Order: sequence, then C-alpha cells, then structure tokens
Amino acid sequence: MESSWVIVMTPIRRGQMTTMECVRTSSDNLDQNQIVHVATGVNQGIVIYKAIIDDKGAYTPLADSESEITYKCFVVNQDSNDVRAENRKLHFWFVPSAQKKVTSFLVQTSFMFFNDLITPGHVPKDYATFIKRVMRLMLLDKYNNISRIHLDVIPLDKNEAVFEGMEERDDRPLEVRVQEQLMRTIEEAYPNVLTTEELSKVIRQDEKLIVRILDQMLSEESIHRMAMEGKHKGKFAYVLRVAQDEENADLGMGKLEVMAEGNMDVITKMKDKPTVAIITNLMCEKRAVDAMMQDKTTYVRYETKGGDSHVYTIGFIGPHKCVSTKLPADIEHVLLVGVCGSVCNLGDLAKSSRLGDIIIASPSREQDSAYIYCDNVDEDDSGQFSFSLKNWTIPDPSLMRKAASLVNEYGPSFENAPWNQLFAEVVSQLSDFARPEGVEDKVQMQLGDGQIIEIAPPSIDRAGNWPMVRLGPLGCGKPVVSDTYLRTAFADERGLLGYDTEFDQVLESILGNRCNSFLIVRACSDYHDGQKGNVWQPYASMQAAAFAKSVLLQLS
Repeated sequence: MESSWVIVMTPIRRGQMTTMECVRTSSDNLDQNQIVHVATGVNQGIVIYKAIIDDKGAYTPLADSESEITYKCFVVNQDSNDVRAENRKLHFWFVPSAQKKVTSFLVQTSFMFFNDLITPGHVPKDYATFIKRVMRLMLLDKYNNISRIHLDVIPLDKNEAVFEGMEERDDRPLEVRVQEQLMRTIEEAYPNVLTTEELSKVIRQDEKLIVRILDQMLSEESIHRMAMEGKHKGKFAYVLRVAQDEENADLGMGKLEVMAEGNMDVITKMKDKPTVAIITNLMCEKRAVDAMMQDKTTYVRYETKGGDSHVYTIGFIGPHKCVSTKLPADIEHVLLVGVCGSVCNLGDLAKSSRLGDIIIASPSREQDSAYIYCDNVDEDDSGQFSFSLKNWTIPDPSLMRKAASLVNEYGPSFENAPWNQLFAEVVSQLSDFARPEGVEDKVQMQLGDGQIIEIAPPSIDRAGNWPMVRLGPLGCGKPVVSDTYLRTAFADERGLLGYDTEFDQVLESILGNRCNSFLIVRACSDYHDGQKGNVWQPYASMQAAAFAKSVLLQLS
C-alpha cells in the first residue's frame, strides 16, 4: 500500500438513486473544506467527503466508464422471509497507463475486483461496511490501476424482488399446473412406467385428482396406460407415448420397436455391431443424441413387474454405427453426452462459460485428471478444508484430440463451426430444443447471511451468440456442489470448468469393461450441476449432441 495515495468517498443522491463515488487521489490534493472523516489504523488511507444532494440535476456525471458490472442484490430476512431488492451497478475508470491496454484486460480486472468484493461468507451486511470494503480493496497494490469506482444503488419494488429458487405465485388453475408437472415427470422417467401412487407422491397431490388428469392426458394421446403384473397386478402405470412409425418426427427417436421381456439382446444378434456408445441421463439428452443419427431404430422394453425398463437407439453418425443408451456396451468408443453446470469464474473469465457453452472434459496445465469426484470434505480446527477425491484420466485420448483439433480449427469465434449447422438443421425440425426465448442467462450467488445476488454472466472475447467450446476438468460430488463456498473453493483449487451430475459409477463401468477410448461432452444448462431447472436443458443437450456428432465425423 502506498501512503501517498488515498481513496476519497463522496455520497451522491439523485432522486431514488444513490451513487457512492470512490476516487484514488494524492493526499496533497484533498479539499480540506469537504472532509467529514479521515480514517486511521487499519483503515488509514480512507477519506470521507460531504454528501452531494442533487435533487435538481446540477451534478454532472463523468464520461462513460471503461468497464461496468450490473447485478441485482437480494437480502432475505431470515425471520420474516421478507426480501429487500436493489439494482447495483459498478462503474470502473482506470489510470492512463492501464487505459492503453486491451479492453479484455480492463474487463478482467473489474471482475477480479468484483470477485474479491463478493467472496461468500465475507460480504458486509450494511452499506457502510460494504463501501469500506470497496475502498480497502482499491488501496491494495493489485488494484492500483483503478483510478475511480462509482457504485449506483437503485431500490426495486416488491414485484421485482423475485429471484430464482424463490416461490412465485402461480395463478393458473390447479389442473393445469398438475398436468404440466405430470407430463414433465413422465417424460423424464421414460422408459420407466409410473403408477398413480408413485405419481401422487412425486407431484404431492391427491391420487383421485391425478387419475382424473391422467384420463384427460390419455384422451389427448400424450401418454400410454399399461396394466401392471406380478405383485403390482391390478394396478395401472403410465409412460410417455412414443409413436411406432418410421419417422417418429415429434421426438426424433426414429422407428420404435417394443420388445418382449428377455428379448433385448438385439445387439448381440447383429452381424455389424455398434462401435460407438453414447450414454445419456435425461430424456432431453437422449432425444438430442438420437436426433443426430440417421437410419435409426429405438428398442424399448417396458417393465411391468417392477424394476427398470430399458431403451436404446441404434443408428448411424457418418460411417459409425452407434447405440445411444444408459449403459455401456462392448464397443470401441464411448461418449457421455449431456448437460452440466458452469463454474462462473470471475477471477479468470477465460474459464467462465455461459449457458449453452460446451465443455469437453480433459486435463489442463494445472490438473492431470479430466474428471474429479469429491465424496467427502473435512474441515480442520483452523477452518481449512481437505477434499477426498477420485480422479479419472482418459487412457486413450484419440477422441479428446479430435475434439481439441475442432476447437483449434474453428475457435475462438466458432461462427463457422460445423456443429452450429448440425444444431440448426435439427432444431428446425424439433423446435423444443431451440434457445429459450425471453429467458435471461443469469448467475445467482448465495453470499451468506441471507444475501443473494444475480448478475449477467461475464462476457469476454465472444462473437455473437455462438456457444464457446472449452477443454478442461469437470468435477462432481454432492458435498461440494451443494455448498456455495465449497463449490467455489473446490473449483478454484482444481481448475474446474464445470460441475457434472455424479457419473463416477458410469466411468468405473466403462473402464471396468476395458473401454479406454471415451469422451465426456457437456453443455451448460445452469450454474449448479446441470440438474437445477429444465428451461435450458433441451437447448444445452442439443449443443452437446451436435458437437459429439462433429467429433465422430472426424474419426476415420
């Protein structure tokens, strides 16, 4: 810290908006007539000027800042659950030497500052302490290229004080809401059948209401009813209705063949067996993969005696015969294709992905493993955390090298990347996989003490809305994913680009079957682990599937 420099804070009030102006200046340039307070001790270097009340608009704001960050701040009262909300905007100006640097440097410095400002668990609860933290950060040598910061604060009314995860009032009729929940639950369970009792527990509604709405859905031919057998004999179960025709255009799964019990060994009887397995988890992920295939047939066996049903689709991607399934087969290559959660890395924007961006699990300069699973976290007496890990490398990196080659060839803009064309072709037929309209891409961060912020994800060196593709490690594990602080700390320690739902057992199975050539292709559908909300899942699933197809088309 340089003693000759001080940070001067001036409150400026204009109507409902309050601006906290923080300026770096020499102690020799202070206006003694404006000083209200000069801090000492640990806060030495901080000076407070008299407030400016600008009700008549006399105050002339500065020219446009060189970088800015806008976010919403929500403070939830832990006792009453009342929410106070504000729009906040940080404006940054830089010293002349920094102004000569590229814009990306100024943006990255701004977000590094913001990242330090909102470290979970250390965010001040009141304005005075918050502004003091801004000024203390400006006094650090690492931020001596920032000459001025303005913080604008605008209160929001109650209608705007709504954030993701907060229960919103839904005034639609109960039957409409329940039917929507039923359809989503049945679709995600496919090909498993669900009884009315099971659906009633999941939806948390009376079974009689469930039965009445299911009858309506049957008349609309959106679902199919099946009689249960064995210990469930006398009960009915429901499953998504998939047309048995040559095209199955509505779902993109090709021709459907329903197989009798014990008759799912189609692959073993084939003369030309599939050489590539593509493994998915969600129904929208499987549909996205199937949509990338040609000459495809879906085989399904509905289990009506209890237990899991089975489904897989066999078709071609280029010259490669593929099977999309939930279990690996005895084949040459395996692709795990689907969605994940982005790590919003404010300290290094080059590693920060937005919704729809694609992540290829691979080692990095800092990390030898492509996939890292944390199954336990320990905290010592000093508050330091240690992570219990399982790590996976990819023994045969041939698929990963193909993916890296595509990224190098078409990056950094990716405007002419072949997977964009593949995506567009399929979405023109399956519109439910298009990019969500009227839905903002926003990051929500829990800061502790009832404080939550929402911010548009940082964007740097991005051309248009084309998804970016990055290679780097993926992580998973409930002990870290479910805790905001641990999620950030673990990602920083391991250099993670994203968080996946737990696929550790699938990876064990792949390697246990001695399949050394596999690739994990994910696209970001949230900022958690890919399983938080379903708005972006179809779009992200199709992005991942399109890239996976592009990789397979590179194989000889």
